[in-house]
Amino acid sequence: MTLYYTYSQNNSGGYFDSDENVSEYVIIEADNAEQANERAQEIGLYFDGAGDCPCCGDRWTEQWDDGEGTKAPSIYGKSVYETNKTIFRSRCIIHRSDGTKETVVFP
Repeated sequence: MTLYYTYSQNNSGGYFDSDENVSEYVIIEADNAEQANERAQEIGLYFDGAGDCPCCGDRWTEQWDDGEGTKAPSIYGKSVYETNKTIFRSRCIIHRSDGTKETVVFP
C-alpha cells in the first residue's frame, strides 16, 4: 500500500521556489519514505541546503520515517482538499506513484 509524504517548503531567504513541479507543499505518493525522498529529488527538491539562507535554514527536509506517510494527501493532519489559503500557502502539488500530478489551489 502506498502512502503520501508531505514536504513543507521553508521560506528560506524570504521566498518560495515554485514551478510546475514544486510549490509551498509537495506531496509524493510512494511505498516508503526512502522512495519518496528519491522521487522528491527527481522533481527538484534537495536536502543538502546548498544555497539556502544561513539564517532561515534549509528549504527542504527529507522524510526520515515510513510512519510520516498518510493514507490521503494531507497537510498537518488535514486533507489538502479542506485546506485554506494563508499568507504562506496557496497551493500544493501532489505527485502520484503512477507519474501523474495534481495541483490543488487552496480557496
